Formats: sequence, structure tokens, C-alpha cells
Amino acid sequence: MKTLWKVLAWIAAICGLIAYSVGWLALMTSEIWVPTQYWFYDAISAGIFALFFLIYGAHSGKK
Repeated sequence: MKTLWKVLAWIAAICGLIAYSVGWLALMTSEIWVPTQYWFYDAISAGIFALFFLIYGAHSGKK
């Protein structure tokens, strides 16, 4: 079960990095098809989910 939480954390972290990169790409190329702040909000929320999954996985492994 601990591996599941690590996998979910990595998926959330990768999604956050992709959203962050798309946000910067949209800013730099001036091609904004979705308001740019939403990409950064998505990146922050994905990072929070990644931290949650890591912490929950660490605590569930100790039980």
C-alpha cells in the first residue's frame, strides 16, 4: 500500500510540473487559450496533493 501512495505522489508531482511548464509557456509565447493563473493554481494544488500523498503514505506505513 505504501507503494501506491508513492506512485500517486509522483503522478501528482509530474502533473504539477507539467501545469507549471504550460503556464510559463503560455506566458512567454502570448498564446493563452486558458487564463494563465489557472495553470499556476493547478500546479500548486497538484504539489499539495503530492505532499499529502507522501505524508499519508509515511504515516500509514508506521501503523
